Amino acid sequence: MIFNLFIDMVSGFLSFFRRNPWFFYAFAVVMLIPALLWHLGFLAINFPTDEPTRAIVALEMIVSGNYITPTINGDFYYNKPPLYNWIIIAYYRLAGNYSEFTLRLPVVVGLLLFGLTIFWFVRRHLGNKQGFIVAILFITSGRILFWDSFLGLIDITFSWLVYLSFMLIYHFREKKQYLALFLVSYLLTGITFLMKGLPSLVFQGITLLAVFSYNREFKKLFSWRHFAGIGLFLLIIGAYYYAYFQVHPFDFKVFKTLFSESEKRTIINYGWYRFTTHLFTFPLEMFYHFFPWSVLWIYFFRRDFRSTLREHPFLRFNFIVFIFNIIIYWTSPESYPRYIFMLFPPLFTILVFHFFRDLAKNGKYSRVVEYFLMGVMVLGIIAAIPMPLLEQTNFVDHAWLKAGVMFFTMLLLTWLYYKLKEQRMIIFAAAMLMIRIGFDWFIIPPRYNDFQVHKEGALKAAAVTGDAKLSIFKDSETEHATSFYITLGKMQLLKFQYDDFNTSDFYYLDPRLLPEDAYITVHDFQLYRHDQPIRIVKLKQETVEKLNGKGSL
Repeated sequence: MIFNLFIDMVSGFLSFFRRNPWFFYAFAVVMLIPALLWHLGFLAINFPTDEPTRAIVALEMIVSGNYITPTINGDFYYNKPPLYNWIIIAYYRLAGNYSEFTLRLPVVVGLLLFGLTIFWFVRRHLGNKQGFIVAILFITSGRILFWDSFLGLIDITFSWLVYLSFMLIYHFREKKQYLALFLVSYLLTGITFLMKGLPSLVFQGITLLAVFSYNREFKKLFSWRHFAGIGLFLLIIGAYYYAYFQVHPFDFKVFKTLFSESEKRTIINYGWYRFTTHLFTFPLEMFYHFFPWSVLWIYFFRRDFRSTLREHPFLRFNFIVFIFNIIIYWTSPESYPRYIFMLFPPLFTILVFHFFRDLAKNGKYSRVVEYFLMGVMVLGIIAAIPMPLLEQTNFVDHAWLKAGVMFFTMLLLTWLYYKLKEQRMIIFAAAMLMIRIGFDWFIIPPRYNDFQVHKEGALKAAAVTGDAKLSIFKDSETEHATSFYITLGKMQLLKFQYDDFNTSDFYYLDPRLLPEDAYITVHDFQLYRHDQPIRIVKLKQETVEKLNGKGSL
């Protein structure tokens, strides 16, 4: 009798989910919040990435009051225009602090807006279910979920706006509203140019050329409507550079650097061997970075792949956007997945469509995908078991409870995945978010000390100098994260100093530049991945005299 009661409960349980397919979609949306925000600000700035660069540029703008010309250590920073730094500053102002959480929050907000944009456009052509799956699939891709979503970088927000431009190009072209197409797409190109420079123009140019050429509308690229869009773009960037030259007249190095930033990743800089190697390794790298959803790539091998593109204008547009833009990065030896995030929603839009069409026919490709994803879920169950036992993770607060929650949640989701065939994709996406929560619980805490010791050393360097001036002695080795924390601690720019030394100021010194008897050490600390310590010192009187031209060291 008890067994029969249990069977009835299970049947009722499954019946509820079959009658209410919205449940797992709502569950996935709710799971996004803890998955993306838990421990978002737990770790110090990631020293080896571009995150410290974004942080120090934004902070120096606040400290100096100069929001037009980006600087690092008081020197002009030419690599990127300032718009994303303005976004970070806005979050700093709203939050009232300069924490790592606040630095990274724009990335999470940008990712959620990215997902919402994917859903909005895909649903118009393929329905709500496929729209949601493509959006959540993108968010839960390995590279984004376990790396870029918790680093304060430009790329997710930049990619969102570029993808939005792609979709609006299709939308307005479909309605034959060409003036709106060019004005809106070039407006977004102007905005993204002020984030990252020339790549925004590359995406815009390739997409317009490919789409209008394929549809035999090449002449429209020479219409007054197109030139109106170009004019709007020039007006946007012209307004910024006009303001820039008011602050820093005739500094044309800013344009040279914009070009060199793009050129340095190409065959011109790396040569034929690296270029050829990259051609073969690039697809494998992308498969790895967008795992496990990259299993959907098997649909490239379906015989009807090309015919499907011919039948569906929206899918064909997505393929054109993907294939013509990916060529630039496929042939650029130094390209990273975050540079092309905007190209994977168009790709996944096509592949998800093929999956559901094959699934309706109970095709072999869909079975391969489903079994593969189920295997990943089983690995997620197994991964929870040793977490409270491993030396690296057993110190986590409530380790047994967290491991238990992860284990039983993954077990339940795997069982539901097996039983509810029509909801497998969204159940798997929810499982990926549970794995990310487990990652937040068990993988992030052991990394705490990797950067924390360097953060504390830099903050102490700021504290021991009080309100006194602190400068970098000549060409002492620096790193952006250290500069950020020292600047944060003092709320003064940490600048390089090459002359006019004195005994009252403090100096950030690479000890290889001066003999030990030339200064008094007040604090020393280690740079990240550098054997040589950095010292905060005061110079002796005789050292100052020699440095200022009254003798030699």
